[in-house]
This record gives sequence, C-alpha cells and structure tokens, in this order.
Amino acid sequence: MPPSSSASRRPRLLHILSSALLILTVMFAGLPGASAQSSATTIRAFPTSERIIVLTFDAGSDRGYAEQILNTLRQKNVKASFGMTGVWAQANPDLMRRIVSDGHDVMNHSWDHPSFTGVSTNRAPISQAERDRQIQRTDELVRSLTGFNMKPLFRPPYGDYDASVLRDLARNGYMYNVMWTVDTLGWQGLSASQINQRVFNGATPGGNILMHVGAASQDAAALPAMIDGLRTRGYRFATARQLLVGTPPPAAERYFPETGYTVRGNFLRYWNAHGGLAVFGYPLSSEIKKDDATIQHFERARFEYRPGTWPARFDIHLGLLGRELTAGRGNEAPFRPVQARTDSYCTFYPQTGHRLCGGFRGYWETYGGLAIYGFPISEEFREVNPDTGQVHVVQYFERQRFEWHPGKWPERMDVLLGRVGAQMMRE
Repeated sequence: MPPSSSASRRPRLLHILSSALLILTVMFAGLPGASAQSSATTIRAFPTSERIIVLTFDAGSDRGYAEQILNTLRQKNVKASFGMTGVWAQANPDLMRRIVSDGHDVMNHSWDHPSFTGVSTNRAPISQAERDRQIQRTDELVRSLTGFNMKPLFRPPYGDYDASVLRDLARNGYMYNVMWTVDTLGWQGLSASQINQRVFNGATPGGNILMHVGAASQDAAALPAMIDGLRTRGYRFATARQLLVGTPPPAAERYFPETGYTVRGNFLRYWNAHGGLAVFGYPLSSEIKKDDATIQHFERARFEYRPGTWPARFDIHLGLLGRELTAGRGNEAPFRPVQARTDSYCTFYPQTGHRLCGGFRGYWETYGGLAIYGFPISEEFREVNPDTGQVHVVQYFERQRFEWHPGKWPERMDVLLGRVGAQMMRE
C-alpha cells in the first residue's frame, strides 16, 4: 500500500530541519566567544615546579601602608599583584597610578567588596546583575585612571565563590578566580615575625601569598624580611599575570641611578635571587674582565662570573672580601683560632677555628649562610666602622663583616652588613 501524503512529507521535513540546524551550528561556531570557556578556573597555587612565588596585596579598605609597600617592592626589585576594589582606586588615584607605573599587576576585586555568595557576611547572594555591576564598574574605573586592563584575573571578596560566581566571572571576561595558598593573617593582628613564619612555613613552588595594604595589618612591616627570607630559600618572584597569561620575563638589566651603574644578565639574576640591596648593596662598577672571570663590584660584595662552574647559582661566585680585608691580621687576638664546642648559643666551626653565636648566628642562618658569607674567620670584637668612625661589635667572615646596631634595624635582627666592597675599592 503506498504511503500517505503526510507520511511522505515527514522525512523531507526532518531533512530540511537537520540541514538548517547544521548550518546554524557552523555559523555560530565561527562567532567570537561561541566556544569560550563558560566558567572561570579557580587558582590557588600557580602552575610551575620552579621556586617562583607570587606576592598579592588586597586593597579594599583604607590607604594604610600601601605607599610603604610600594617603596619596599621598588627597593627590592619585586613585582607583585594587587587585588583592587573600585572604591580604593577611586579614593587613592595617585597610588593606583603608581601601582601600574611601577610595573605591578592588578586584579579586579569588585567595587566595594561584597560577598558574592553571602557566606562570609551572612546575607543572601547578590544578584547576577549586581555582580556584573561590581565587576564592570571597577574595570571601567581602573582603565580610565591607568589604561590597565585587569582581565582575565579576579580576586573574590572574602574568598567567597561558587559555581554561579565562576560562570558570572567568565561571562564578564574574567577567566581566573585567584585565591591563595598562604594567608598571612596580618589582618588578624599577627606580628611581623609571626607573619613571616607563616609565609616561610607555607612557601612552595607556585605559592600565592595573600596580604593586605590596610593599616590594620602588619604585612608592610613584615615585607622586607619576607622578601629577603624567601630569596635566601631560593625563591624568585613573579606576578599572577605572568604565571597565568604568559611566562615570567627573563631578567635583563637594571640601572641604579644612586651610583650610575647597570647590573645585567646573571649578575642581576643572582642579585635579585640571593639578597638584593640589603645583602649586596648598590653596584660600584661596570663589568670588568679579569683573568678567567668577569667581575662587578658592589658595596658589600664582589661578583665573579665563571661560566659553567656553578649553574645552580647562575655561575656567580662571591669574592672573599673578608679574607682580603683582614690579610695580615691573623696574629690579632680576635682572629686567632679558639678551642670550643657547639652548644645551644654558639656553633663552632673547626674549618676556621671560630664560633658563631647569638644574633649573628641567627642572621647568618636566615639571610644567606655559608654560600653568601662563608665561615667565620674571627670572634666577635669591637671595631671602628671605617665609613662612620663609630665603634660597633663586629665579626668577620670569609666574604663579609657583620656589625651589631642595637635597636636600629629590628627587622633584620639589628645586624648591618659592612660595606666591604666599597672598602676594598678604596684600599
């Protein structure tokens, strides 16, 4: 029996619909964003196995210590990432512009810091429309002030998010929801030393440290020793954007207007990674070819580049300035070897016959140890500082001289390093 007319039309209609659907699929697949990620990715640790760490600062309340933080970051040659609220940027346009002009990264942190889910504030979640307003208003303000595009990085207020927040972030072009691996808890009243202990205990490759710029936190006070301590532990620094959107740029060069010299290449990498200004001081010369090495003089060190000899430390060796400065003083009482044993207060080094005790030992262990300072080559004694003419308790090491300045530099155990590099260049 032949099929009815309606039955004969059904396959033809299905074929037409299928063809139309295929055409629409092809058309929409070619539109921008049609295949875009539909939900933001949450980041705690950054994807790297290298000893790289990211310092992040949330700016959501008062001006606080932001200027001090920026000064420290500039002095230490570190770039950080700032979670920025629109309210803070609007109230502090000068610092907002400086953050960008200093080369730091900025993440959208909402307009006025509401919990998007309401969990931390014990309120109902804010609406999708209000989330859009919070994100877009901040984005527009920061662009108008600085030209900086914060996409695709978002720092959630209070760390509150859920699946709906991640979808709303992605819809607004923010594809990374940046959390943290270590909260310093400075905002809870921890001291600078407690903050740094948390950071050092939690440091890990790709680590993500959460701090705040506000006056309620001691993060700013902790920052100088934090940077030095992390460098001593082999870490270097990058921004969230560098690790998520691109690779960290290789060290190139840095000009120091304070002395008029430039540090570049492996010298700069070593300077950044192993102590920076506090340990090595400013450069006092250009690179100089000498025998089988390239050297450069600094206030507190002499760098010697010997290719292929120490790749773990950029092939940089530190000159034995302590030994060179004290040549011929071996018969003086502080330089004569002693007989001693290691105890809770002092470590005895039979290699040189001298002890390392108390605060000097604490500084030596925290800020560089054997690789930076070498073994002690004297006991503690009182000596006139050749720069100032003042008398201090000092101790000489193979590469350095420690000076005790009680009450003047508590963040570094009241220890100041001698300007042995400058002294050697004078002699």
